[in-house]
Amino acid sequence: MTQDEAQVTTETVSESPATESTQDSSSEQYIAESKKYRKRAQDAETRLAKLEKSLAKAEETKLKEKEDFKALYEKSASQTNSITANADKWSKYEEDKRVSLIEQHPEEDRESLAKLPLDTLEYVTNKINSSKANAPEVVGNPRGTTPSKPFSEMNETEKRAWHKNVLNNVNN
Repeated sequence: MTQDEAQVTTETVSESPATESTQDSSSEQYIAESKKYRKRAQDAETRLAKLEKSLAKAEETKLKEKEDFKALYEKSASQTNSITANADKWSKYEEDKRVSLIEQHPEEDRESLAKLPLDTLEYVTNKINSSKANAPEVVGNPRGTTPSKPFSEMNETEKRAWHKNVLNNVNN
């Protein structure tokens, strides 16, 4: 048994069960229990990641000791290929996302927005698109223009023209 394995077994043995205090409501008790299990799971994941790294290093040193450089090269080449493929996918996604976000803005803003990082560009675009529209008009307030002279001073043709103009503004 190596020191790492001995350390892991002593760590698991030395863990003492958590003492539960009496809680007033059952929901608080469930929350506390859930937190305890989540912490335990996170600790286990951390230990597993450390162990996997140490196993990979041990395997690498074992291959170096055997002078099996061909296997080492093939292993690193496959990792490099997968990482390169992932990087290409991400670059394509980021470029497509950037183009689609920039297209939502007017022509004059596109050049300055193209220089922003993707997360900032998303934030700005969402902020602009979610801005609230103007307040709705209150019923009874005139939208059109007011007449140039009082209604009582207008002749019949002026009254008809003004009324027609009001009706056209209401329909639009």
